[in-house]
Amino acid sequence: MSARSWWEELAEGRRTFERAVAVLLTTAYPGLRHIEGAGGDRGEDAVLRLPDGRRHVFQVKGFTGRLTPGRRTQIALSLKRAAEGAPDRWTLVAPLTLTPAEWDWFDRLGGTYPFPVECHDLTWLDTTSSRHPAVHALFGPAPSTPWAASPALTPWPRVADTGPADAGLTVDDHGGVPRYVARDADPGVRARVRAAGVHGGGLLLVGDSAAGRTRTLYEALRAELPGHRFVRPAHPGDVPALVAGIAAAAEPCVLWLDELDPFLANGRCLTPPALTELRRARAAVLGTLDAAAYTRRRGAEVCRRLPHLLLDRRWSPAERRRAAASPDRRVARAARADPALGVAECLAAGPWLWRELRLADRAGGRPRGAALTRAGIDLVRAGLDGPLPAALLLDAHVPYLADSGGEVLRPEPTADALAWAGAARCGVSGMLLPAGGDAWWAHPELAAAADDEGLPVHPFTWFQALGAAGDLDSMFTVALNATRHAPTIGACLWRALADAGVARAANNLGVVLADLGRHEEAERVYRTQADPEDAAVLLNLGNLLRATGRHDEAVRAYTASGTRGEAKAWNNLGLLHRDRGESAAAEVCLRSAALAGAADAEYNLGVLLADLGRADEAMAAYARAYAAGDADGLTNWGLLLCEEGRWSEAEPLLLRAVAAGSGEAMFCLAHAARSAEDPYRAAYWYRRCVDAGDHRACFNLANLHRDEGRPDLAEPLYRQAADGGVTDALLNLGLLLARQERLAEAETLLRRSAGHGHRGALFHLGDVLRRTGRRDEAVTHWKAAAEAGGPDAAIGLATLLTDPADRPYLRGVLRRAAESGDADAGLLLSVLATEPVPE
Repeated sequence: MSARSWWEELAEGRRTFERAVAVLLTTAYPGLRHIEGAGGDRGEDAVLRLPDGRRHVFQVKGFTGRLTPGRRTQIALSLKRAAEGAPDRWTLVAPLTLTPAEWDWFDRLGGTYPFPVECHDLTWLDTTSSRHPAVHALFGPAPSTPWAASPALTPWPRVADTGPADAGLTVDDHGGVPRYVARDADPGVRARVRAAGVHGGGLLLVGDSAAGRTRTLYEALRAELPGHRFVRPAHPGDVPALVAGIAAAAEPCVLWLDELDPFLANGRCLTPPALTELRRARAAVLGTLDAAAYTRRRGAEVCRRLPHLLLDRRWSPAERRRAAASPDRRVARAARADPALGVAECLAAGPWLWRELRLADRAGGRPRGAALTRAGIDLVRAGLDGPLPAALLLDAHVPYLADSGGEVLRPEPTADALAWAGAARCGVSGMLLPAGGDAWWAHPELAAAADDEGLPVHPFTWFQALGAAGDLDSMFTVALNATRHAPTIGACLWRALADAGVARAANNLGVVLADLGRHEEAERVYRTQADPEDAAVLLNLGNLLRATGRHDEAVRAYTASGTRGEAKAWNNLGLLHRDRGESAAAEVCLRSAALAGAADAEYNLGVLLADLGRADEAMAAYARAYAAGDADGLTNWGLLLCEEGRWSEAEPLLLRAVAAGSGEAMFCLAHAARSAEDPYRAAYWYRRCVDAGDHRACFNLANLHRDEGRPDLAEPLYRQAADGGVTDALLNLGLLLARQERLAEAETLLRRSAGHGHRGALFHLGDVLRRTGRRDEAVTHWKAAAEAGGPDAAIGLATLLTDPADRPYLRGVLRRAAESGDADAGLLLSVLATEPVPE
């Protein structure tokens, strides 16, 4: 193992390291101004203002070793904060030696911003400081680690370098946790944590199971003591040795004791003398304790000496409002649950209950209890919003039990099954929640989990739910949900209601049948079961007639609907006239629809006017569409301005469209930036489009990286674009690989590109075949390309068709290429014209 660098050793002492880097940067960059980061450095530890007004921002991190996910997150957040100040360059300074994969990650991160992003790594620090020996002389030998005398012990991580799993929180498959929501108790908790970090001492956060104790305390620790060393015992028996180590440490530490009860079990792990020693060392002792365990342990001296705060399992109205506004849909969904269930409890209970449910559906498990629970989940997902009677659950669970194996599984008795499903497991949460009497609620997080996994509602349950619905509105809710998830079943439910004489249901039945392609049935329902005078029915009948090519009848249906007050009918009639090339009639109808308040009419009018070349009127229509809440109108307004070269007017409109959620506006901003030869800004917007799933942006960003000489970044983007259906990406990726002499891979891609009809692919495929020694195959493909009008292929053939017998054919393809304007083809043709024609 190689010796550690002076800078790596120095990084063990954060403040000393930062001061040393500050001196080095000032020496290397005269005029640098340092920023005190105690109040939050906004991604800027130092700023260099250049004579031309540009700002070069530096961010210092004392990271050594590898770029862990937590460190990557810190770097990304620092860069994001710095970007809000619009720097002209941003540089990370850290004593790191990055691996190729880490450099790739860093380059991808930097490529999403419209300014250069670079890293002064360990090599830069060593090289630069070697030219300025005063830095070494000023700070002397690097401090040795407090564990130098005991190689078995290693320095603990700083709090800022820990992740949720390090604190004992349950994480998802990606190592993440739901977004944190501020609790009413946060100010008190954080004040206690801050005081413990400065003066020593501790805090015990007490509350019910799943109240959110660990998360609340961990967020307070991250906010208040990020520079402390984080010490979490793996086993209660480790505490005495760790206490001794903390007392000897040169840096402040936090002893993290999530679920304190096991550490108090034998009275020898965490003792009052140990707390005294930790306080002398100014260490913070932070722990959580279940309310039931606290009741048992509150007489213990350790519990009496640790200050405690209570965290309620139930969330206050203010906490629920904050949760409901969270951008994390899991949190917002939990906030809508019954107030008797805490938001943190919902988030914690959901995954555990779902896993237990999946394990119960087996022999030796709880198959009937699982079937009852699944029936309850699906009845809720079908649209029933009230308590579910036990009798309904018992009827509905039968097909679920049968699908699992039925009596072969030897299901438990009904009473045992209901008792199992209704038992509290996490706080007050169970599979089924009591609703009073003989009725139950399905836990909301279980229904959400089934939706997240895309599990279909059992077909039988849709009919059970329709029969159990208490009123017509509830029946419509069930039928609408069925239509969204299982249209054929939805049609059956609507037919049952229509046959019972519900005219509104007949209209919906016609819509579903039309969407299923059953046009004759749909028309028969509109004409015989629905209300023929209803404006909505006439609108839908017009849509059906238009879709089946019966335009004259559609005009009559739309007109009848419009005269009865259906504004959308005038909009659809205008689109029909536009498709038939009847622009004047289309304009009249769309203007009438807009005046009547049809949602899309102003936007459609703008499209029509733009197609007619009336740009100013089109922009006015788009402006009205945007004012009515249509972000696409704003996007098209900006696009028209771009087409006219009015970029300064277009940019603010497109930025507002992006803020309103328009992906097309982002793509336009990227394209305009590239046209203006601003690759950094173009890359930023293309990356935003890629993150939003736009495969065109993958292709364009790949082209940008290719042109910048970064094939390593371009290749995966081309592949992503090709997988997304952008066939041009096959050609460009094939050319990229051919330049790297990866000819076998290039050949495969170029063949696929040629199969999609790309004429240029034939030429480049022929070139790859020529380079791999397959002359005859190359000639075949170049002939096909030349005969399709490709001048490059015609010129390439001149290098391969050297037999005099081929001269007539060669003259023909070169002549076509020359007539298309290719000067090289004309020159070769003139050379061939001087050769004697063979007799």
